[in-house]
Amino acid sequence: MRWIFFVAFIFILSGFSFANPWLGLAFKQEPYKDQIALKVAGVHPSSGALESKIQNGDLIVKINGKKITGLNVVKSELSAAKTGQKVALEIVREGKTKKVNVKLTERPDDISSLTGSSIGSKALAFQQNFYRNGEKRKSKPKVTLLDFWATWCGPCRQTLPIVGRLYEKLSSQGFEVIGVSTEQLSVLEQFYKEHPSPYPLYRDATGEMNRHYGISAIPTLMLLDENGYIQKVWPGVPSEKALEKAILDAMKE
Repeated sequence: MRWIFFVAFIFILSGFSFANPWLGLAFKQEPYKDQIALKVAGVHPSSGALESKIQNGDLIVKINGKKITGLNVVKSELSAAKTGQKVALEIVREGKTKKVNVKLTERPDDISSLTGSSIGSKALAFQQNFYRNGEKRKSKPKVTLLDFWATWCGPCRQTLPIVGRLYEKLSSQGFEVIGVSTEQLSVLEQFYKEHPSPYPLYRDATGEMNRHYGISAIPTLMLLDENGYIQKVWPGVPSEKALEKAILDAMKE
């Protein structure tokens, strides 16, 4: 089954702390002459980008005087930045080049108003509802995969061994998996006896997490970065090879 991203936006972020300063933009990468341009696809209403009058459709071609040849250039320039500092962007609008300075603001936990999805927002904190393997949780995982599933779901049962194998393979490298289900505890416990999982399992007793993320189909996989921000969301049974690549790529970022 092919994976379908709910949203194709990539976010311009800075730093790797929980209080990330950011530009407040959603964008898509596209080729531009001998480099990459970031085409603005959304501007957050409380961001410095809005104050600097950046618009949807603008092409960002330089940051602090450096050509954008990939996301690593952006991350490098913003990695040591702090809220309140300004970064210099060179943009192309209607064929004309313009330079603007953008003040970095504190990144809000919820940016769904910008993206129209949960991607880019911070994941909800887990409560004390781990019914199996809670002691295996990592204090600071590099990447976390949330698997929203149910015992009665056929595609979920196909997904479980895929996720389990990748957990066994990559856990020592900082990879975390958390299975999330809304079913009754007795049902989940019985399923575990017949199909034990090696990773932490969580019962979303009130359905809060499912509602918050708008989970409308299962299985749904959600990939979080080391700070708990949602990077990607996939519905359906994944390709094991593609899932592993996505996890490894996220670990390198």
